[in-house]
Amino acid sequence: MEELIKMNITEKKAFFYDYRGNEQYARIRIADGLFIEINTYDANNNHTGYMNIYFHPNKRLYLDTIYCYNQFRGAGIARMISGLADYILKDYCDYVIRGVYEPGQLSTDRKNIIDYDKKKLDYAARKFYKKTGYQIIEFESFLYHKDDYEYIMEEDFNLGEDKTPIIVVKKNCLKNYEFYEENGTIYHINYFKPYSKIYK
Repeated sequence: MEELIKMNITEKKAFFYDYRGNEQYARIRIADGLFIEINTYDANNNHTGYMNIYFHPNKRLYLDTIYCYNQFRGAGIARMISGLADYILKDYCDYVIRGVYEPGQLSTDRKNIIDYDKKKLDYAARKFYKKTGYQIIEFESFLYHKDDYEYIMEEDFNLGEDKTPIIVVKKNCLKNYEFYEENGTIYHINYFKPYSKIYK
């Protein structure tokens, strides 16, 4: 408890529109060198999604969760959250983000009594990770083709009690970000532009 009190946490807000033209805002908590927590909400204050990233040793980041609630899926909210995290982490350009590949974050879905066909979930997850710059890497593939994964180490698969068979990985280093900061608030580039010009 004493450690939590001493922890220096920065809180920020971010604003964007989803692909359906609905205004969204994010509450962000950053404990530099420890964690980043993002929660998104719509204009009616409904919780629409969240993401948690933890700092690990050796310039590693752990993608614990990225999730969009079922009723808000298909509007690009998870993609926006991922892009927002990339922007927040822009000063950690040489860090590697990795997480367990779990299509649809099934544990969260089960808690909310949501059940989808696993093939459809796998297809949607692979499409999402590809669009947000992640690679999906199987441990066996890594072992036999290490030269293909220049910034990945075997330790990157140690994300639980046992070795994780499949991980998602990306090196966080972009040239252009879809977000920018003004007077302490973060905005997506679509926030002050007509929706039709961004997505149509």
